[in-house]
Amino acid sequence: MKKILLFLILLAVNICFSQENIQAKKVFSLQDLEKEIKLKKDWKAKVGNNLSWKDTDFNDENWQPQSAVFFNMKDPAYKGEIWFRQKIQIDSSLVNVPISLIFNSKADATVYIDGEYKGIFGKAEMISNPDNEKNHPVVIAFKTSGEHVFAVHYKDSLYTDNESVFSSNGFKLSLVTTEKYVEKTEVNHYLWLAMTAVGMMFLTLGVIHFILFGFYRKFIANLLFGIFNFCSGLSILLGYATVFKSGIDGVQFTDMASPSSIIFSLIGGLAISATVNFLFNKNKIFFYVLLTLAAVSLILTFTVSKNFMFLCSIITSTTMLEAIIIVVIAAINKKAGAKIIAIGLVCSFSFALILGVFVGIMFGMQKLNTVTISIIIILMILSFFSTPFAMSAFLASNFASVNRKLKVQLKQVNSLSEQALNQEKERKGLLENKMNFLETEVKERTKEIEIQKQQIEKQQIELLSEKQKSEDLLLNILPKDIADELKESGESKVKQFSSVSILFSDFTNLDSVSQRLNSQELLDELNHCFKAFDNITTKHQIEKIKTISYSYMAVSGLPLINDNHAKKMIEVALEMCDFITTYQEERRKADKPYFEIKIGINSGEVVAGIVGIKKFAYDIWGDAVNTAARMKAKSENGKINVGSTTYELAKSYFDFSYRGELEIKGKGLAKMYFVETKTN
Repeated sequence: MKKILLFLILLAVNICFSQENIQAKKVFSLQDLEKEIKLKKDWKAKVGNNLSWKDTDFNDENWQPQSAVFFNMKDPAYKGEIWFRQKIQIDSSLVNVPISLIFNSKADATVYIDGEYKGIFGKAEMISNPDNEKNHPVVIAFKTSGEHVFAVHYKDSLYTDNESVFSSNGFKLSLVTTEKYVEKTEVNHYLWLAMTAVGMMFLTLGVIHFILFGFYRKFIANLLFGIFNFCSGLSILLGYATVFKSGIDGVQFTDMASPSSIIFSLIGGLAISATVNFLFNKNKIFFYVLLTLAAVSLILTFTVSKNFMFLCSIITSTTMLEAIIIVVIAAINKKAGAKIIAIGLVCSFSFALILGVFVGIMFGMQKLNTVTISIIIILMILSFFSTPFAMSAFLASNFASVNRKLKVQLKQVNSLSEQALNQEKERKGLLENKMNFLETEVKERTKEIEIQKQQIEKQQIELLSEKQKSEDLLLNILPKDIADELKESGESKVKQFSSVSILFSDFTNLDSVSQRLNSQELLDELNHCFKAFDNITTKHQIEKIKTISYSYMAVSGLPLINDNHAKKMIEVALEMCDFITTYQEERRKADKPYFEIKIGINSGEVVAGIVGIKKFAYDIWGDAVNTAARMKAKSENGKINVGSTTYELAKSYFDFSYRGELEIKGKGLAKMYFVETKTN
């Protein structure tokens, strides 16, 4: 029997080792990526810093095996800086596939893949310089199958030898498809919105009870319950909501024991205890003891160590327990309203206890996922709302009782009102004679006022007419939004637009035309063409910027954002070309000189606004504007030349002919396209 048992033990050990070897030699495929590749285990670590440790051919055989999540570094040389390395195998299905690299960490971490830098992630550095936060995902692609090396330089710049027991360390690195990353982002966003909504509901409930206390200050329970709700809301917004803001994968690396959250929870617990003591308890000695302990724990937390936050949590739980005991005793003694409050507090405390145990188990087992997070949120909501619901029901019952008393008092007031009404009738008779006299004087005065009113209205009409003329003139110079901003504040701020399309047109044969026309005739022809261009841009809701000598400049996509700005701008350019073609035919028939036009369009980011204080005009600036001018310069007569950014935005609406890569000033080679026709 002993031999059989020994054989089974050895067999189990061999199976375990075999599974580990299989796991270590696992070759990841596209199917694994679609489920999410989590690199939690099989890391090797070494304390210190050496940039050569990122290299693919570095020998890490003597490095110690180490878990990346909540790692326990016993090496006394560890001062917050350590390197991790792991080798994985991929098959050909993952070659050249876009992969989102998701990295969550308490500290700063630099990630290298096959010795190549991929980015800096983390949160500790954000405290000293918020602009350094880089927790966005990095999209990578493996060029070959086989073995690839991940290296992580983990550096906790906030590390101290006496770290709080509430602090967490480590990181989580996973690989997902870009589609799955979008799904995870949406789930995280909804979780954060849910917790934020709960916090705002508590804040609103607190404000409501503050208002009720303002109307009826004798009932101090409204003030205390308002404080409870307000502090609960702040605790949720500053604690739980910020935890979920980092997402499910990053929950382990957030400050689960936020000092502000714990402090507001403590104040809220003291407020609910004070409420119950005010309603049902005459001997408040124990409450004053808890109040003193709370003050001491807060002082210790901020002056000695944040580890004393645990004492704040214990006092918060004790205040809730004290409140439960008081209302249970009051319910046994059949005091009005005690029963419903007792039910609410017991439910709230019970759900909170279950929540604490569940969270502890999940963190210990590292089983945080969408399902467990959903269970945690449900338990939070049940714990949060049990007490406010019970207290609100009690206060509603109390107000109903007050309302009944007010009805009785109202009847008494009505009786007194009848007596006062009789006295008022006598006074009314005395006043009627005086009123008749005053009515005559009022009528005469009214006539005078009516005449003055007519005069004022006439002046107002004249002023409005002049004002409308001024506004029409301003709108002819500036966009409506900018004009409104100028009228309201006296200035207009420069705004940035991430994607617009800019058009430049130019008449190319001015020398030959100007030789055959005098100055007035040349100006008339330019005005004729530019007026037509103005009508075209107005028709398509395109913003004209300015005319520069013989050039015309317009922009699509601002000040009102339009996702189809490139399509609309090309339609405008085509219509301009059609007009010029018709214009040229008319001039040929009359044997008169005519203009040739070439157009350039480019899309990109610009800033727009007004600069200066005299003779100001709305204008745009940016590299995209300069590139649009270069597109015009490289265009040909009767042609519309566009850059690659405009082509990508409008290629599904029009037919283009590729011109190749042409040299442009200050830019080097750039892809250019001629617009041919509109796609049916």
